[in-house]
Amino acid sequence: MTDQPISTPKFLESLRGLLHPTDRLLLQEAGPDLQVEYFTLPKGTVYTENPMLDGHISIVQKGIVGVSHRMENLVNWSHFYTPGSFVFNLEIHKELNAMDSKWHVLEDTHVYSIDTNAEGSAALERLMVALKLQRSLLCSYQYQHYINEHGLDRHDYSVKWLRSNNKVAAALPRKELANFLGVSNSSLKLYLKEALDHA
Repeated sequence: MTDQPISTPKFLESLRGLLHPTDRLLLQEAGPDLQVEYFTLPKGTVYTENPMLDGHISIVQKGIVGVSHRMENLVNWSHFYTPGSFVFNLEIHKELNAMDSKWHVLEDTHVYSIDTNAEGSAALERLMVALKLQRSLLCSYQYQHYINEHGLDRHDYSVKWLRSNNKVAAALPRKELANFLGVSNSSLKLYLKEALDHA
């Protein structure tokens, strides 16, 4: 872990976009006190917890992390963190994890992060309150967006997802990929062909 990586301005711009417009000035006011951390998650690592990201807001800079859950002895993938994704690790907290949820690092993954429990100036603490609120809202929005997109048009969603996440699709066994998309193996073959034909 290192502090203040070269691309910190991009991370701060993403944080600014997360904030409500009336709270964006807080980021500027707290800027000098804000500590940005940089983590590397090695390829092949499987996490059943990740305390170094507890209470953090984090963004994937590079790499892929998949989230799996075990239900009825079958691994189910629910979502993937790719470059630009905000990372939330509540799903692998032991006290909340009733589904044997795990993070699978599919590529070396680099993550920018800030600790929302950081203490310091009044401006920094006001910023952290605003970020915690927006993090909570975004968690809900991300899952609802996925449910809406996936549920309204499974075919269109699947083909678009396969086209834009070809590296993730290549890393998963076909049975698990079909299960993630909620389609049959035969449908998956058709969707893969369609995604490749229009790539």
